[in-house]
Amino acid sequence: MAQSGFNDQDKDFEWSEMLRSFYFRGRLVLARLWWVIVLCLAIGISIQWFKQSQRKPVYQSNAQMVIDGQVTIPEGARYQEVFLNFFGTQIKLMNSQQVKERAEQRVAALHPELKPVYVHVSVLQSVDASAFDLSAVGEEPKYVSAYLDAVMHEFLAYKEERRNQTTEKFFLTIMEKVLEKQAEIEDLEEQKLNFQRSNNIVFITEQGNNAGSYLAELNNQRAGLRTEIRILNSMGHEKDTNLDALTESKLSSLDNGYERAKRQVEQLRAERDEFAIYMKPAHPKIRRLNQEIERQANLLNIFRRQTLGQLEDRRKQLEAELVNLDAIIADWEIKALKFSTLLAEFGRLNSRLESAKAVHARLLASIDSIDITQNTHQETISILEYASVAYPVVMDKNKQIALGALMGLMMGSGILAMVSMLDTRIVSAEDIGARYTPPVLGVIPLQQQKKGARLQLLQPGDDRVMFAESCRNIRSSLLFMDLDGKRPQMIVLTSSVPAEGKSTLASNLGITLAFAQSRTLLVDADLRRGRIHTEFDITVTPGLAELIEDPSLTLEDVTIQTETENLHVIPCGDYPERPGELLLSKRFEELLALMRSRYDYVIFDCPPVLATDDTPSFATKADAVIFMVRSNYTRSGQIKSSLDILELRGVQVDGFVLNFVDTRQPSHYYYYNRYNDYYNYRAKKKDPVKDKAKFSAS
Repeated sequence: MAQSGFNDQDKDFEWSEMLRSFYFRGRLVLARLWWVIVLCLAIGISIQWFKQSQRKPVYQSNAQMVIDGQVTIPEGARYQEVFLNFFGTQIKLMNSQQVKERAEQRVAALHPELKPVYVHVSVLQSVDASAFDLSAVGEEPKYVSAYLDAVMHEFLAYKEERRNQTTEKFFLTIMEKVLEKQAEIEDLEEQKLNFQRSNNIVFITEQGNNAGSYLAELNNQRAGLRTEIRILNSMGHEKDTNLDALTESKLSSLDNGYERAKRQVEQLRAERDEFAIYMKPAHPKIRRLNQEIERQANLLNIFRRQTLGQLEDRRKQLEAELVNLDAIIADWEIKALKFSTLLAEFGRLNSRLESAKAVHARLLASIDSIDITQNTHQETISILEYASVAYPVVMDKNKQIALGALMGLMMGSGILAMVSMLDTRIVSAEDIGARYTPPVLGVIPLQQQKKGARLQLLQPGDDRVMFAESCRNIRSSLLFMDLDGKRPQMIVLTSSVPAEGKSTLASNLGITLAFAQSRTLLVDADLRRGRIHTEFDITVTPGLAELIEDPSLTLEDVTIQTETENLHVIPCGDYPERPGELLLSKRFEELLALMRSRYDYVIFDCPPVLATDDTPSFATKADAVIFMVRSNYTRSGQIKSSLDILELRGVQVDGFVLNFVDTRQPSHYYYYNRYNDYYNYRAKKKDPVKDKAKFSAS
């Protein structure tokens, strides 16, 4: 849950940063091209003023129409005014092309002496009443008034015609439906009469009822026969030479002799069992009882076979009766189905006939209501005030100026938006990170100073806290830059075009390295327009050009110790005729080796890449190349071209430094507002009395 909330916060922050970035870019474009807005405002106002000055005088006439309220119509009438979107519908009708054409024809017929002109009619709903306010504007005053009156009259006439056409069309449709239903009723009545002629409905109804009752009785009989046959089928199956209980019961009920023989056998067995207690099985009396028991058992078998034969005959008789009964039921089912089919057909004819008569009655009622509606005045809108005498319309100067200014502002904003979209100037570190692979080593904030004044170099305890911290940040990036396991010693500073602040950065970077107790040498390698000597207010000669050209000069002869401890400077010297060849000479390579042996860091202020070929050739000898970019000045195309040139020489840029960054842009504004007190804590002078009072209050 906590992680989810963190992501949502980041998302909101990115949106706010994006909006701030758009706003900041818009301010930059507006600050640079503010005159475009002023020019577009002037053009828009001028065009609008010229259009109004060339326009012919126009006249306006006003009128009003009112809604009369609810219409009372006789009971049973079906007319109803539709009030859903009523006002909007009426306004559309008044402004319709049909009404306009009819109004023009009416004016031409009633006032042939008037010259037709274009008239603009506007209709508005009254705010405090159920009425319409109409106004007409045109160049001819009399024609304008006549045209507005004609619009109101033709609007009412057009509505009446539309209503009559709708009513007449509806009436004709209803009459057509009435005739269709009447023909349908006659046809159904003819079919019903023919059916009754062919079939006796009373007889069919009575026969259908009788057939149903008789079929129910026959089905009951069939069910009884099937039950008895099922019982007989289950009788007579022997199990261990004994009859089942159902067969035994049936035998006992059919023949009394069987029952007597059965009791005699049981009695003899009882006597035998009694004598067997004290007599042997071979005793004559027991043998006589066994013979008697056997004789009675044979008699029982005879009774059983006779009875089973009777049952089998009975079952066959019942099956024959069931077959005969099934045939009779099938015949009667056909008869019953025939009767029910005839009755259903007759019922369907009756139902269709009654339905058609009901629809026919409703259609006749609708015709009656239409007749009542046609005789009723149905118009709910009437003319309250006819067109007034047309009066001249005075041009509202303030409105025209405001309209022209709005048009100019929109045009200027569009131009600035297009320019902003096409502008490829680098504004923030995010722009560099989005376009190029090398990292941004640092960002130098814009320092406010008087026009033409030189930016002062860093001093110990400098009050320009953000500026000093930015230079230290670049120094730290260099100190901890791991190039093949070692720190860069010989560092080249360059840019794509002049005036990007690389000389100032080279000077302040050298100072910050010297502050870190590193022996630092700052070399002005721009032999065409070097200006390191102006930064430190030193002589320009002898310098690097003389050191390379004159073998008698040593490194100590041209090296100048600055006011900053551990920082030495070699100016560019007198501008030579062929500076590019000097930087490629063997003498310069020997000097580079000597510089590397005597100093911890050697910083070269080189010319812009796109201005000369000096830097791409010399940069191959450096340990690190820092590329300077000026915010809101350097274009991305210039940087890309410079990087391509360096890459062709086998030089990879190790990082960017963004200079002249406005602290009001989103990325700087965010941190500056939050940590400004922290940066400036040392610069603030403490008041012991106030501090003590604050401590006591807390």
